[in-house]
Amino acid sequence: MAEFDVKVEENSERILTMHIRIVHDSSRVHEFLKGKTRYNYIYQFISLSPAIWDRVVCYGLFDGDQISEIAVINMNYNIPVLLAASFDNKEYSIRLVEEIKRFLPAKFYTHIDKSTLDELFSSNSIVDLDEYINMGLCDYDLLHSKQQSKAVRLGSRDLPAIKELISLSYPEAWLDDELVGVNENFGVYDHKKLISFAGIHAYSEEYEVAAIAHVTTHPEYRGKGYAEKTVAALAKSLENKIKYIGLNVKVSNLQAISCYRKLGFKEFGRFYACEVLQ
Repeated sequence: MAEFDVKVEENSERILTMHIRIVHDSSRVHEFLKGKTRYNYIYQFISLSPAIWDRVVCYGLFDGDQISEIAVINMNYNIPVLLAASFDNKEYSIRLVEEIKRFLPAKFYTHIDKSTLDELFSSNSIVDLDEYINMGLCDYDLLHSKQQSKAVRLGSRDLPAIKELISLSYPEAWLDDELVGVNENFGVYDHKKLISFAGIHAYSEEYEVAAIAHVTTHPEYRGKGYAEKTVAALAKSLENKIKYIGLNVKVSNLQAISCYRKLGFKEFGRFYACEVLQ
């Protein structure tokens, strides 16, 4: 026990000697991320894309000249997004966010650790807190055991129908019109009515990552397996272009988690998501 205490103390002292600076070179961030479990860092990889990087601020916690942790602020959304969840060393995350806190916007959305929230932000500044699981597609045999369904590929021409469905069944979804135009979306129509949908919230062939998102079914059609059919069709389409197909889902959404496991998705890290009002 005494030896363990000494190691903890040494680690804490080492963290205090680390320094924080902005990382301007996306290739340095890429080198850091390459050693991570990619399913946990899909949105960080997406931030490296040239079209997005210009509106990103990346802070690094450095041990000498080596990056030990990063926190990414992405300004490409309606609200700034802080990606600061740590899946390796939560003490690094606390130290980094503590140092950059004064530079953060007055209001932002974040993926973060509960320990960092508890340590650095008051409870009355946190809004809509939920715990999420990162899941990644690992068992392709399970995916391919699913029979061909009547889920069809959707694109920009289907955007009005997609928005109508989401406004009714998933109004909090962050639908990106441009990503709908990538045509990696699938849905099920009942006659001319879109009743189920699965799309993407992140996509990069360069970094071999995609995040499935906006999975929803019309309330009157739930419990009939439509979500499984649309996600299966989308995952089968993505696998030809993307090596790491992931998604995140609320810990409390047991039905969705069960659906994704049936399709070959496996659980990886966990994080908390919320809005913070400083």
